[in-house]
Amino acid sequence: MSFPVAATSFRVPQSGGQGGVPQSGSQAEVSQSGSQSGGSQSGSSQEGEKKAPYVQYEVEPGFTIRMRHNIDPAMDPKKLKRVIANRVSAQKSRWKKLLYVEALVKKSMELERETSVLRAQLEIAIQEKRRLQIEQRQLKETLAARFQDCIDEKGIIEFYKVEIERLKKKNMAPPTNPT
Repeated sequence: MSFPVAATSFRVPQSGGQGGVPQSGSQAEVSQSGSQSGGSQSGSSQEGEKKAPYVQYEVEPGFTIRMRHNIDPAMDPKKLKRVIANRVSAQKSRWKKLLYVEALVKKSMELERETSVLRAQLEIAIQEKRRLQIEQRQLKETLAARFQDCIDEKGIIEFYKVEIERLKKKNMAPPTNPT
């Protein structure tokens, strides 16, 4: 919804009609609670009790403000413009605040969704890390066992080499007769 940049895009209603109330052709409407311009009647009000009339000013098409206080029809037009400009400004501020709060709520929901996705990803990463740590430990144990087997095999090979050399020397040596 677009708002007027300055409060100069509206017209102050001209006095006319009965009792200073603007005529139906002007840009402002006066209504009693639930009577002319579609105002709703609250369930707690009594039938005989009438609320103070309010004036609706259409600042732009689709953008109206309500003057909830009794306005003196003889009020200075400059003062009336200032009052209307203040009301427009206040309504814009409320509208901007609502938009800001809605944006914050949307951002909050988005961040909550992102947080839940990241938590799930973190849990998966933690499980993967544990699995990889277990695999690494198993590989280290296997490597250590194979290294030990290699060392043992080298030791056995060395033992056999020494034994072979000893036997060769024994077989090559001339036999000694004890007689």
